[in-house]
Amino acid sequence: MVAPAAFILTLGTAGAQNVTSNDNPSIDNRSLSNRSYYSHDEYRLAHSLFDTITSDLNKAQTAENSTNHSTNLGDSPRFDIAHEELGALEQNWDRGRYDSRQIENTILALEMVTNDNRLSPHDRDALARDVSRLLDFRSDYY
Repeated sequence: MVAPAAFILTLGTAGAQNVTSNDNPSIDNRSLSNRSYYSHDEYRLAHSLFDTITSDLNKAQTAENSTNHSTNLGDSPRFDIAHEELGALEQNWDRGRYDSRQIENTILALEMVTNDNRLSPHDRDALARDVSRLLDFRSDYY
């Protein structure tokens, strides 16, 4: 009796893995149910965090480009790297992959933007809060 139950449990887990790790670009991974990895609230809160950080990066980059365009031409790659690292972290989250190097890279990229750019105090504070939230996220999930 134990073997069939274990077999069914294994099949259920494998099926969930196949659905969430589907790399088909026509499927929006954010719309997939990742209940095998997270509760609905955990999934929603993580994406709220990712969306907030993306928004804060966009606002800071836009403000930086408009006020210091001629003096800080080398800062755009820092923003690009932060966006790329955050996007990779979000994709790993959607797939149930916990890569401690990825979250560390994301935190470091955000810190580089926060520390090495001539940001407004508002943008610097927003990004510093984002780094703090990511540190909390790391301690909860990584």
